Amino acid sequence: MEKTALDSLLAHIARHQLKDGDALPPERKLAEELGVSRRELRAALASLEASGRIWRGVGRGTYLGTRPLKFAPTLRALRARTSPADIAEMRLMFEPALAGLAALKATPEDLAELEKCAKKNAMAKNDEEWQLWDQRFHLLIARASRNPAIIALTEVINGMRLEPRQRERTVDQATRQHFAQQHQAIADAILARDGETAARCMREHLMNVQRYRGL
Repeated sequence: MEKTALDSLLAHIARHQLKDGDALPPERKLAEELGVSRRELRAALASLEASGRIWRGVGRGTYLGTRPLKFAPTLRALRARTSPADIAEMRLMFEPALAGLAALKATPEDLAELEKCAKKNAMAKNDEEWQLWDQRFHLLIARASRNPAIIALTEVINGMRLEPRQRERTVDQATRQHFAQQHQAIADAILARDGETAARCMREHLMNVQRYRGL
């Protein structure tokens, strides 16, 4: 079977053990290394970009992985137009289904990280620690989906939640413990590969957060 430019590009990435965040060589040099035309190379890069495997910035080059939030051109405007109630509504529609998907697609490594994160969440002694592990908990569920679009959207949501006017402060230890128990229930359902229960637990958790914040 004839080797395509995409095959050659993927082989190059594997051979050089490139990982997310690493830069690819400039197009001219890369095309020469792969022995393909620049037109063929551009088609291969477009395919990888469409699948979320790379991102390209004008004047910055081409990088493996999803586009970092600081390079997302519409994020600032999105933050300015979005209220805490908007984010809560979006999360309630999106994250229960995501928890169900994670229960089906998570790898053993994903499950181990999620369980560890839930335990760290429960040990948080103040709001700053809680926010750190809460953000990571929800991002780990997204990463378990193995879907670049879902991961990118969750990163955007987390970025908006960090805005001062959006911060979901949990000022008392009792509330943090209550939410940590709900996180553990979500994690337990995902570990058990029970998508229906994972979705239900996530929905209940997010509705509790909405009530706590008066949304």
